Amino acid sequence: MPRHTLQSAAFLKNIRPVIWLDVEKRKADPEPALTTVVWADGLKTYVHDDILVASAKARGLEFLPWAQLAAEVVRVAKQTESLLGGYSIPERDLLMAACPEQAEWIKENYLNANAARWFKNRRPQLYAEACRTAGERRRPGLKDFLIQAAVGYAYKKYLLDVQPGAILGRMRKLLAKRDGVHRELTNEARRDWTNLIEYNRQDVLGMIHLVGYVKAAQES
Repeated sequence: MPRHTLQSAAFLKNIRPVIWLDVEKRKADPEPALTTVVWADGLKTYVHDDILVASAKARGLEFLPWAQLAAEVVRVAKQTESLLGGYSIPERDLLMAACPEQAEWIKENYLNANAARWFKNRRPQLYAEACRTAGERRRPGLKDFLIQAAVGYAYKKYLLDVQPGAILGRMRKLLAKRDGVHRELTNEARRDWTNLIEYNRQDVLGMIHLVGYVKAAQES
């Protein structure tokens, strides 16, 4: 079965609902620390790292182990005949690792929303501008496309400097020294935590917008 990508015929023809998700983790982490999911009934952010329990509560987030959330996402997707949507394949691989018995189903029902190839082939000027924004050290990512005026997404500029892995590393160290008590964090650390949550949410909302932009462009 062909994989669902923005370049596939299945993408244009798809009428199934999509459960969108985006995770935040440090590179070496085996599991995410934070996940935002857009279900049929709206957006919700979950925290998975034990050291972040109090910080989750401070921002009104639900604490739920990653394995439990992954299982629920897959269960609901199968029950509602939904696709699972993420930007590129890290989310897919994390879901497959958490739910090995469902790995083949996940692989066949995952929408890889990475838009880089589509922009390179269909909007080369925008792709070139996104490459310029990204710089020489990396390939253009989601936010490099979202900040292009032609895409029409109001990306929050203060989030451009957010570095999720670095924030998670600092939060873990600071909370470990403070027995996990969020209110004893510095103002800067609490602000970083708030920004990380919003960064994660914007990744999901921006991805949905970008997919809509691509679909509208291909249908026009």
